Amino acid sequence: MKNKSEENLPLNGIKVLDVSSFIAAPLSSAIMSDYGADVIKIESPTGDTFREAVIGGQVWPNSDIDWAFLLENRNKKSLCLNLKTNQGKSILEKLVKKSDVFITNLPKGPRERLKLTSNIIRKMNPRIIYASLSGYGEEGPQASSTALDATAWWAHSGLMEWSKPDNNGFPPFPVPGVGDHPTGLAIFSAILLALINRGKTGKGTNVSTSLFANGIWANAMLVQAILAGHKPIDTFHWNKLSALRNLYYLKDKSILFLMLTDEKKFWLPFIKALDLESLNDNNRYNTQDNREKNKNSLKKIFENTFKKLTYNQAYKLLTPTGVVFTKVQSTQEAVKDINTKANKMFFNIKYRGHKNLKTVAPPINIEDVKRVSAKRAPKLGEHTKRILLEMGYSNDEIRQFKRIGVIS
Repeated sequence: MKNKSEENLPLNGIKVLDVSSFIAAPLSSAIMSDYGADVIKIESPTGDTFREAVIGGQVWPNSDIDWAFLLENRNKKSLCLNLKTNQGKSILEKLVKKSDVFITNLPKGPRERLKLTSNIIRKMNPRIIYASLSGYGEEGPQASSTALDATAWWAHSGLMEWSKPDNNGFPPFPVPGVGDHPTGLAIFSAILLALINRGKTGKGTNVSTSLFANGIWANAMLVQAILAGHKPIDTFHWNKLSALRNLYYLKDKSILFLMLTDEKKFWLPFIKALDLESLNDNNRYNTQDNREKNKNSLKKIFENTFKKLTYNQAYKLLTPTGVVFTKVQSTQEAVKDINTKANKMFFNIKYRGHKNLKTVAPPINIEDVKRVSAKRAPKLGEHTKRILLEMGYSNDEIRQFKRIGVIS
């Protein structure tokens, strides 16, 4: 039962079938659940393999909390259903007919074998929004290829190239989930637009996005330069950048990221704050062109200045100037950052046996609209019996389904 505040949420009454795994696609339905949607995660008898992400400690920190899985699957119900059986297909069809959104990131081959293509699903329910998330797009030679954000979003889009330390070195390993999360927001946005359009036309539709398309979108500034006829940009290396757009070590061993972009406006306030006003009387530094020509020696001056300051001291000096800057923080520091609490970037999640457990909130804020009280991710098949009973199946039928392997 939903309380009154949850009944007023923008997606209350919207029913979602989530037939997806890992991160980007499940993330979209998790956000929908935050705002009131009823989400059923349909899993095979073996379950979403992302459930095992924190087991063993080979990739992620080993944990007794399925923290990686709960981030993308909070609030959902789990229906464990064998779609290779006729009875499983029949149960799914009944659910499809009463649902508003169908989300999947299965490759084309499995979709066809399991009869989960958009044509089949939307024939069952013409009003449904069929949301497809792929690695490289719905068409083309890699339309059937599997992918992770590390491969399609990072490596294939050109983004990974920009993190190479030099022309001969390998780029560092991509940060997990960095491409998945914006891609999940993209498919979430497409679903919402389709729901709005259905409200006007009465018709459902297909929406889609891919990890590769989102990588290209994230890399759009550099891609656009090439589309405009320029050679690939090769200026974003610290040793090639302006002294006013660079990194500096501070006295407390922290790193200052300085991004002074409007030199006409900020040059004088900046050097005044650092007690370096004499630089403006020096012909090597008194114009933007001269500062660029002599950026290496100017950087040495700033290095000597900043190494005498802690970050707190630099913060107090630079903040009144309006210059853009920040501290290069570790993830541990970012979690404790005062802005995370002030802007409610984390929310509490109910998880038996663990007090004060939090999870990362989606970067969406709607005034006067609260999210649901978040609950842990479901155990595999945790709600199977309840869902089937609500659909009208009897206890005997459910026991029979279990005997013959339709459910587990």
